[in-house]
Amino acid sequence: MGRKRLLIKRIDNPCSRQIAYSKRGKGILKKATELSTLCGADVGLLMFSPTGRLTSYTHKGRVWSSSVFLLYFRHLDNEETLERKLCELNRKIYEAQEKMRSYSPDVSNIYSIAEAQHHQQFVTKAIQRIEKFKKTKLLEKETSPSL
Repeated sequence: MGRKRLLIKRIDNPCSRQIAYSKRGKGILKKATELSTLCGADVGLLMFSPTGRLTSYTHKGRVWSSSVFLLYFRHLDNEETLERKLCELNRKIYEAQEKMRSYSPDVSNIYSIAEAQHHQQFVTKAIQRIEKFKKTKLLEKETSPSL
């Protein structure tokens, strides 16, 4: 006496597929309306029929549909932006770790004279930059008017 359970699989007949889409699509639109009315939820729905026709729904009506979908896309952009920022931070951490290895290399991992010379040059150049920085700061301190 109840409804017969349907096997969920693609309908091969295009005419039957369009009829099923039409009936089920109306049911989904009704459920979306009920959900937005009963719960006060922001509901946005996009459906493309088998023929490619677009059906859209938002709880505020068609006038507001673009703003609801823009909110969704802005949310996606924020996630992508955060993901990009996270990747950038991970890259900076990796670069900083590589730089620290150059300042304080694990000598047990240096296997050639060329590697040792490379690390020595790196540290020597870093010391030169620090000395230059110190000199400019000392000069600034000497030339600045004291209060």
